[in-house]
Amino acid sequence: MLLQQLSVASTLLLVITLVISILFSRLVYNIFLHPLAKFPGPWYASATSFTSAVASVLHFEPQWLLKITKAYGTNVPIRISPNMLLLPKPTALKSIYWDPKCNEKASMFGSGVLGPPHLFTICDAEEHRVMRKALAGPHWSMSYLKNSLESKIDNVIRLFVQNMTEKADKQVQINFSNKVAEFAADIMTVFTFGEPWGFVQNDRDERHLLSDWHKGLHFFAIASHWRTFRENILPISWVQWWLLPKTSNESGVGYIMAQSDREVTQREKMQLSINIDKQDFLQHCLDARIKKKPLTPVQVRASVNLLLQAGADPTGTSIGSTLRFLSTHPSAQARVLKEVWGADQAGLLSTPVKMEETRAHLPYLVACIKETTRLEPPATNTFARVVGKEGKVIDGFEIPAGTDITSCAYVVQRDPVLYAPDPDSFRPERWLESIEKSSEMEAGSFVFGMGPRGCIGKDVALMALYKLLPETLRRFELELLNKGTFVVVGGIAYNKDFIVKIKARE
Repeated sequence: MLLQQLSVASTLLLVITLVISILFSRLVYNIFLHPLAKFPGPWYASATSFTSAVASVLHFEPQWLLKITKAYGTNVPIRISPNMLLLPKPTALKSIYWDPKCNEKASMFGSGVLGPPHLFTICDAEEHRVMRKALAGPHWSMSYLKNSLESKIDNVIRLFVQNMTEKADKQVQINFSNKVAEFAADIMTVFTFGEPWGFVQNDRDERHLLSDWHKGLHFFAIASHWRTFRENILPISWVQWWLLPKTSNESGVGYIMAQSDREVTQREKMQLSINIDKQDFLQHCLDARIKKKPLTPVQVRASVNLLLQAGADPTGTSIGSTLRFLSTHPSAQARVLKEVWGADQAGLLSTPVKMEETRAHLPYLVACIKETTRLEPPATNTFARVVGKEGKVIDGFEIPAGTDITSCAYVVQRDPVLYAPDPDSFRPERWLESIEKSSEMEAGSFVFGMGPRGCIGKDVALMALYKLLPETLRRFELELLNKGTFVVVGGIAYNKDFIVKIKARE
């Protein structure tokens, strides 16, 4: 009755006033009355998770987290959104990621923006354990990779060297960040489907895998960081239809899903007519069992998508970042070259270089890779876990049940104590100074995650790094034209516009 007596303008004013009052009340609660209000942190971050979403979309989230860590210190949990605490101390990593009571991922991973749930996005601890057990096996082991995958990687490296030699002869400018990312993408498609998709052979971003992945990261940043959007807006059916990826999409994550679907469907049809003798990851997914039952078609496709989404770009990022650091630090590059040439002249390196040869004979190059991934980790995401119903004590601080707790590789790997006196400097020597110190830094490394949810494909990425980098350095001289930028969107990093001219070495 009252609303009927109000004018349209008065009704609109009433609604606006009500909305503003609700928002204001929520902000007051988050800042002053929330169970996490006792923890320090920027008021604007405590007020709304929209803050971290903006930082992520605008490409400065890791730098922002490092800045506030320096402001508040590493000895106390820092509140970086209404329900999330950042624990920047290396000693907290084990408490977060190895505790089975904290093995449930925060809801930021369950938005559906990266497609159907897979190992990276499954939030429930038990569901993840069952799926990981089904997909685990000897094919992830280093012995399998050396016996079954390394020769195929060698073929891709030979093609890469051939392409770079042709470009060196023509003296053309090369966007090397793109070229090494394409190499990494071929390695991941070899591992996933048994054969490369042709990134290196065709000298292009085949099937738009990399560019489409980058396009999808901005939406992932919004959905994963902005809780109100993720929990109240995204679940609306028409919003999901409009925004979530679909195989009918012509770009973004949906397009990657479509490409994977074609590969899986083709393999499934082949299995109906002939006996398939394949040892790739796709076949492993088709042969995997959960309680003696095969994975569903959705689970198979989601698992394949994970390798393409989470494997190709981060590996290429680490290769590109290492080359950029060496190009901008002449003394480190000179030492690496001396080490590589010395091992080569002593007959210790194959052509292409084997992974174990790099580990055994090129310790300084390995240190450069570790130092690169310390400073520019390919996945800086806040891999948040949910505190169980009994609460948790970390470093003497009582953290309430239901709190999202996290660390960040970009921050924790610049710890001012562990990496003193120069945590922000590229100094590979730190990894060779003592075995004890190196082991301590390894324990504080968060490059590949840790615990039961750590990166399952870590050794595949390391094999690509340990093989292509020494082969590139001993064959080519890189003239730096533009060092490019290290871009982070949605917690996922990639290199942009690392431009060089290359010259074949004598």
